[in-house]
Amino acid sequence: MALTKREFLLTLPLAAVAGPVLFSLARSRPASAQDGVAGRISRLSGTATVVRQGAESPLAIDQAINIADTVRTAADSRAEVTFTDGSILTVGPSSEVAVSFFAPEASESTALLDLVSGIARMTVNKATAWGRFEVRTTTAVASVRGTDYLVEALPEKSSVFVAEGRVAVSSRVGAGTVVLREGQGVDVTGEYVYLVAKFWGEKRRIEALARVTFP
Repeated sequence: MALTKREFLLTLPLAAVAGPVLFSLARSRPASAQDGVAGRISRLSGTATVVRQGAESPLAIDQAINIADTVRTAADSRAEVTFTDGSILTVGPSSEVAVSFFAPEASESTALLDLVSGIARMTVNKATAWGRFEVRTTTAVASVRGTDYLVEALPEKSSVFVAEGRVAVSSRVGAGTVVLREGQGVDVTGEYVYLVAKFWGEKRRIEALARVTFP
């Protein structure tokens, strides 16, 4: 049976120790993680839904977003999730993000977000001692601890842009890793092409940030 795009993302290993790491996290999750709550909807514009255990329902302000939930937005819509540690996820128009894991207070603090499609912006709380904070697409992994950046997932490539701080971006086909600084971005395809950090032009930068900023 063919895998969906989200299932495919979740089956791609990021390291050989992924199994032991998640097992350790399961034993040391804080109360919020044990209850399954990763954050809450803090802002909405347009139409957005949450997919939970296969059922899709409309989102509302202050609604809880649980671990394993998927947030979906319609065209010209945005949804903002404020996580339990204060980090913020902004889901842009026509986008889908799965909160695959979130445990900021565990002994091996980890957050794993899967951008299935569209565009999303992360403002990561610098006060949280993240051991691992990753946004994954089918072609790239963006790893940070405290910064402000966006990730876009298109059928043919993924793009990452840093508004503040630094982000390490890795190719999922093994074509290397590049560290982006403020103002830099990178495009990552599914082909074995070495990654190159480039400063984005004003037009591309403004247009991308506008899609993950509330009007």
